[in-house]
Amino acid sequence: MALISGLVGTGHHFFWIGTPGYWQWLGSIFSALEPIPFFMMTLFAFNVVNKRRRDHPNKAAVLWALGTAVMAFLGAGVWGFLHTLAPVNFYTHGTQITAAHGHMAFYGAYVMVVLTMISYSMPLMRGQKAANETAQKLEIRSFWTMTLSMVAITLLLTGAGIMQVYLQRYSADPLPFMVVQDELATFYWLREVAGITFLIGLFMYIYSFFVKGKEVEDVE
Repeated sequence: MALISGLVGTGHHFFWIGTPGYWQWLGSIFSALEPIPFFMMTLFAFNVVNKRRRDHPNKAAVLWALGTAVMAFLGAGVWGFLHTLAPVNFYTHGTQITAAHGHMAFYGAYVMVVLTMISYSMPLMRGQKAANETAQKLEIRSFWTMTLSMVAITLLLTGAGIMQVYLQRYSADPLPFMVVQDELATFYWLREVAGITFLIGLFMYIYSFFVKGKEVEDVE
């Protein structure tokens, strides 16, 4: 599903760059299928964890792995679908709705994968089965801080995008670009707060690798 929908689904990038009109059909149809493999991946991830025979000592890494599946589904799947159909994308392309989709999709599909691998491999490279309990608790807090901040960023950019589309492209009397940007200032300032909170979560994540505490035991 990922291969079929993903390859042809990239046609949603070809809508407005002078390519033949059939790409609007191909890009729309196959992009609309892309949330399906993302959802299947999410179900698979939770199914594997629920049926595991070993309670892995690195609970933080397991949480990051599950979070990757969920956030990739939401960011790349759901938020991508929101504006992937050509008739909708005609109005939303290049707006803050695109930015909202990009933020959550990149975080879920790429950033969290890297953070998962670091979380899993760092203790092993230090000769430990997992980080100590204190460090893991801090890392789990960093997970929720960063993830919820990214959700907030995405929702704020989505709100800004909806308003931008209406004022700049859809209304009977469209406003100039910079005039619309002034109207979106409140969304941008709130997004800045969410971004700073995200940065705090990232510092928590990095600091967790230097926290001392009681080592965890591996439970088979």
